[in-house]
Amino acid sequence: MAAHRTRITIIGCGHVGTSCAYALLQNHLAREIVLIGDTQNLVHGEALDLQQSVPLGTPVKIFAGSYKDAAKSSIVILTVGTPGKFSGSRLDMLAGNAVIVRSCISKLMAEGFEGVLLIATNPLDVLTYIAQTESGLPVSQVIGTGTLLDTERLRYILGEKLNVDPRSVHASVIGEHGDSSVAVWSAAQVAGIPLAQYPGADTLPSQKELLAIVRHAGPEVAMLKGNTCFAIAACVTRICEAILRDERSVLMVSTMMTGQYGLNEVSLSTPCIVGNCGVETALELHLNEVEQKALEASAAVLKHAYSQLT
Repeated sequence: MAAHRTRITIIGCGHVGTSCAYALLQNHLAREIVLIGDTQNLVHGEALDLQQSVPLGTPVKIFAGSYKDAAKSSIVILTVGTPGKFSGSRLDMLAGNAVIVRSCISKLMAEGFEGVLLIATNPLDVLTYIAQTESGLPVSQVIGTGTLLDTERLRYILGEKLNVDPRSVHASVIGEHGDSSVAVWSAAQVAGIPLAQYPGADTLPSQKELLAIVRHAGPEVAMLKGNTCFAIAACVTRICEAILRDERSVLMVSTMMTGQYGLNEVSLSTPCIVGNCGVETALELHLNEVEQKALEASAAVLKHAYSQLT
């Protein structure tokens, strides 16, 4: 799947959708970017604004389009939904956003879409599950941004507190992108050194406190500026890059569990090999007993939330 031939569609032109469009444009990942939204004047305005930046980069066609245009895309990104709350659980948005996502999926599949569907709408994991089951696409082709953002937040926080480049920090967050997320402390390390043995680790906040900081990071940003958009746009762009360039990169994304960790019929995050076809392999981390129980509890939270819809 060559980048110069690709079309990416973004459904939803709020803060997240337009930030994704700009990030994709700056990273030269697509030949065409299609924007779809409910308010046509807004969508056309965003497309026009983005178009006027093209001469400073590489040639990209950006336009307000339709679901028929979306069907020809290599990747369709869903960022639609009601604005998130500054407090409370992401799961509180499920009922309203499930209706919106189901409507989008129905329109998209009616046009014959066969590409990769990337979900960036909260509550992320339940909506990823809904998108997969209702689209009929293979499990590999429906991906949620998942805990990629949580993982990067944890790496950043640890890097700041240890005064080391966060790119040298290897720490994973799995499970729900939300209040039941699980930090895999047993495998956390800095440049190959177990986190607990790294110089200065004894001055870190407790594991519980660090995870709480990660979980509250999104609401904190939203309370300060009214929304979150740049970090999630970076995650969306990174996933698109791995797909379009067939990188087979290992990323923390949400996908349907098919026996990993003893779990089935639930979408949540685990390390996944991401390439041209989407999630090529969902990997299973070696968890200790505490982490395994926490992940099972996270899966139970997500299954319960879904059960309330049906």
